[in-house]
Amino acid sequence: MDDNGTNRSNVMPISPVAARQLDAHERRQRADEIFQSGQYEGEELRMGQVLRRVRESLGLDLAEIARVSRIRENFLMAIERMELQTIAKGYLVPYLIAYSKYLGLPEQDVVQRYTRECGAVEEVKTSAPVPKIGRLNKKSANVPLIAALIGALVLFIAGGVTAAVLMNKGPEEVVSPTVVAVSGARDSLFAESATTTAVPVDLPLEIVAVRQGWLEIRGSDGTIFLSRTMAEGENYFPRLKAGWTVSARNGGAFEWRVGDLSVGPLGPEGAQVFSVSVDDQLVHAAEVSAAAVAAAEAVPPAAATGNAAQ
Repeated sequence: MDDNGTNRSNVMPISPVAARQLDAHERRQRADEIFQSGQYEGEELRMGQVLRRVRESLGLDLAEIARVSRIRENFLMAIERMELQTIAKGYLVPYLIAYSKYLGLPEQDVVQRYTRECGAVEEVKTSAPVPKIGRLNKKSANVPLIAALIGALVLFIAGGVTAAVLMNKGPEEVVSPTVVAVSGARDSLFAESATTTAVPVDLPLEIVAVRQGWLEIRGSDGTIFLSRTMAEGENYFPRLKAGWTVSARNGGAFEWRVGDLSVGPLGPEGAQVFSVSVDDQLVHAAEVSAAAVAAAEAVPPAAATGNAAQ
């Protein structure tokens, strides 16, 4: 009997082994809750963040996981940050499966959600097994289909050759002086237009909330510079030509602007957008700005006619 009157004679002290088992059980429960809800302390998580929070809840270290799974630690870190530029094509799905197994998570669920959110759906189509539905048909049944496909391919090639011949016979096309947005041509954005259209090299490109919505802005190394709900009218100037990306739960809640000029929405209304390239948007913004400047400087036909008459 202790000082406060509690009888301790029937209380069995817990052993170190039992204490570790209890701690592991509680960690597992917490990790499963994070995976099932996709949330951590009230914050909605993307799949890479879910993997990180599950790992931390289980008390696991990236270096140890890398040693056991034989996946490089920087690859595991890139997966958690959803910055996949360093991972070779075709390796993402095997890495996700191995990592999910180590964390005790359902691999296919992780792969499907992760690739959907990071835009790597094509890799899943080529890497993931395709379920068979119904009975298999005999090989001979595919012969008409194969023949039709070959015929269509021949017609397509013939049409392309004909079109190329006709185009080569025409006059040489005059190059437009406006900036043309070319996917992936970030380094040569103004290379072809420097002598024709004067477009500012550093546009004041910003992203503005047209109504309340959640926005996340990341650097090229995965650093999160902004991740919160923005009020209507709030704006943010992302760093240009630095590989930054933007994600939002509703693309229609935000728009790109250059000063008072609206460049366009971040994404479709009501649709989630992930890892939209700021540098790619800079190309479009330059094009829109150049067109607006040209339109403002153009002399109206009526005014030109009046001056000529005088």
